Amino acid sequence: QVHRLRGQLASTMLYLCAAWLVLQASALPLCREQHSSGGAWRNCKAQIGGLAIQGSDAYQAQFKTTFQDYLTAKLGASYGLEFESIPLNFDENFEYVGGKRLDFIYSNPAAYACMMVEFSVTTLASMVNFRKGNALEKFAGVMFVRNDSDFYKVEDLRRARVEAVSISGLGAMQLQQAELLALGLDVMTDVKRLTFSNNQDIIVTDVESGYADVGFVRTDMIDRSVAAGTTKWEYFRVINEIPDTDFPFKRSTLFTPEWPLGALTHVPFEIIRAVLSALWELDRNSTDATLKDPAIAGKFATWVAPMNYLELLGILEGIGYYSPKERKCLRAEDVYEAVKCPRGYVKQSKDKAFCSDDCKDGYVCLCQPCTKLQDPDLLLTVSSLATTWSRTVDAIAVAGLTKFESQCQRMMICMEAVVGQTVKWALLDQIGSESRKQINAPLLSSVEIRLRVDAPWQPMTSENTTLGNGLATERYIAVGSAMLTGTHVVQIRINGAQADLSPVVAVHHEPPILCGPGEKAEPDGKCSVCPPGSVRGSDGGCYPCEPGQWSRAGDASCTACEVGTSNPAYGASSCKDCSTGKVAKQMGSKSCDACARGKYSNISGLSAYYACPAANVMTTTNTASDSFEACVFAGYFHGCRGGDCNVNSSSHQFEVSGFCQHCPTGMLCIGKVDSPNAVVQISEGEQRHKAPWLPPGTMAIGETAYICGRSGDG
Repeated sequence: QVHRLRGQLASTMLYLCAAWLVLQASALPLCREQHSSGGAWRNCKAQIGGLAIQGSDAYQAQFKTTFQDYLTAKLGASYGLEFESIPLNFDENFEYVGGKRLDFIYSNPAAYACMMVEFSVTTLASMVNFRKGNALEKFAGVMFVRNDSDFYKVEDLRRARVEAVSISGLGAMQLQQAELLALGLDVMTDVKRLTFSNNQDIIVTDVESGYADVGFVRTDMIDRSVAAGTTKWEYFRVINEIPDTDFPFKRSTLFTPEWPLGALTHVPFEIIRAVLSALWELDRNSTDATLKDPAIAGKFATWVAPMNYLELLGILEGIGYYSPKERKCLRAEDVYEAVKCPRGYVKQSKDKAFCSDDCKDGYVCLCQPCTKLQDPDLLLTVSSLATTWSRTVDAIAVAGLTKFESQCQRMMICMEAVVGQTVKWALLDQIGSESRKQINAPLLSSVEIRLRVDAPWQPMTSENTTLGNGLATERYIAVGSAMLTGTHVVQIRINGAQADLSPVVAVHHEPPILCGPGEKAEPDGKCSVCPPGSVRGSDGGCYPCEPGQWSRAGDASCTACEVGTSNPAYGASSCKDCSTGKVAKQMGSKSCDACARGKYSNISGLSAYYACPAANVMTTTNTASDSFEACVFAGYFHGCRGGDCNVNSSSHQFEVSGFCQHCPTGMLCIGKVDSPNAVVQISEGEQRHKAPWLPPGTMAIGETAYICGRSGDG
């Protein structure tokens, strides 16, 4: 009991000291101003600003004891410092820190993370909240409805009237917005109405009364209202509830660290260390009333080393609240300016974004502030126009080479045409100037096109048009033709910056020139005659005739060689007659065929050969014979060996190759004569006569030559 009395006395003395210092407030200069003039942080006033989401009175009732009374009493004796607690709204939060009109800032984690990167605020400590007998270093967001409503799942929110604290509220807007985006619903565009009441207690009341269908609050908010006796939990149901046995409150979102306290850049490290040391001593379980009472009044357990707040920037970037490129967050001083429409949507004008019907005084109501653009908002096309050609062009071939896509896509082939072909590029604005003004979208004040990367930019001409739905809009036109073959990059520039749909690709082919039969197209667009031995192919080039064919200069097709002629080579301008001893029986012969044995041709250019007379008796010794004189009696002639096959017989027979043969018609055997060319060969006791050539009218039997006479000679 003595210790308790001593504690009470110490607490009383501490607050009497703090009260005395407050009375001296008017005499103390601001520490930051004194320090900027070269003075130390002694006997001066330090200011701590705090985000008062439930109003100034509620904020001071909760935190004035800590940030003003306790710190003044704790650091007043050693440094002569007086601390002042200043409640701020969302608008003043960034304004005071950015303007260095404070020394310390206590804010919600999202706004604080923004100020960390924008203004280099140094984190001193993180608060450990105290709710339902639990010391909590984190909190989350809740999405709740009336228990008797027909809203059960996230998809149902598309027809709901949603109420949140403000567009900058973390636990009562931004956490829910990020969660819904991950589930495929954008609260800025997909709900019936989005209302900001700037007070979480009011949100609970409005959902219970039916003014709002869905409410966004932080995790312990409904429990506090229940504890205050203003409502009951059985009136409500949580949407997208995340089961969690380790956390004492129902939640619909991921967690975030509890609120931090930070120091601005001008605060000396000595003072930072003194303040954080004082905060770390606070403990609602302390037996020292000076350390316990501020914690109880502030509804926290204690303060701990700073937690990680930079991870929140990822959430804020995801909902379009933070720009990593600019290292800056949106502001809440103007709800309209803070609206960040998703890709494919544009912000409507203020008179359409805000709705006054059924919007209570002091509330801000957004009714579909974002409107969906036509997809896409700009449509680039290219088409062919009638072309006056400077030379004869194959129109059918041009049509085969020409291809235009219905819509040009970025980095994709948009068209294929031929050099010199006139085309029209058209950029259609599917929103229109008047609609852009209404939805606060940028006007297209300058539209340019460049047909090659090395070509100059040229303006596109605007013309009025009407879309199928009756919307008046503009189309931007450029007419031209390519002068070079190949693949070219086409760029579109709008208001001096390259359009999102740019660049596109255009392919230009060599123009197919229409030339006469036997002519080919030259690169200069003129036609030239195919040389002798060649004709024009299907692709317009000149190609040599094949063997067995020929052509004159300018012929439409190759001609087959006539019978009796041939050509063995490609690209011949004529065919040659077959030489004597050879013939060509068919048209288109690649070579002449030699006369077979027993055949001859004594004239060049024949398509057929002559046969030797008495084909069974006479032949030629070789192929390709070129005269009648080449015909001789066939084989070897042996002497008669008896029987009736003899020269003296009335049948006038002689033996040829072992057979008796009659004399040719009109001739008979008249007797023996000696053959001056006879060659007698003795072999195995048999006489043989070899006569490689006998003159006409003679024959040989054995080793004796006979002279054939006319049958009339007897």
